[in-house]
Amino acid sequence: MAEKSMWGKEMQVIARKEKMGDVTVIESGYSGDGSLMVSEEVSGPSASVAYGEPRHKLQIVFAPEVIGCLASALGAGAEMNSRLHSYFDSGEHALVDLMDLCDAHRVSYSYQSLGSATGVTYRPVSGGC
Repeated sequence: MAEKSMWGKEMQVIARKEKMGDVTVIESGYSGDGSLMVSEEVSGPSASVAYGEPRHKLQIVFAPEVIGCLASALGAGAEMNSRLHSYFDSGEHALVDLMDLCDAHRVSYSYQSLGSATGVTYRPVSGGC
């Protein structure tokens, strides 16, 4: 099911994991300018321990011109949501792993984190593809 994020982007759940009271939801969606957002929301005991809040959201945004580089870094697959679903569906990867993959392949992205206790953190696009 697709829903709008607070930026007006339509987001689609591509992976959901529940483990030991934690719920992790990975979503992706495109904005009107063609940018791709991938977000991860963690709620439960891990968010409370790591961030001091019951729920915490991380997101990365890729400009349209680097989506081809992201697709190459993710490997074979049909469209982008299928590639992202394959990457996250096993539950072995988190958003930070996608960021590491992008860093290793020099795929640029901007990073944001949002939380009730931590506030907003923003790191603008870094250089690269």
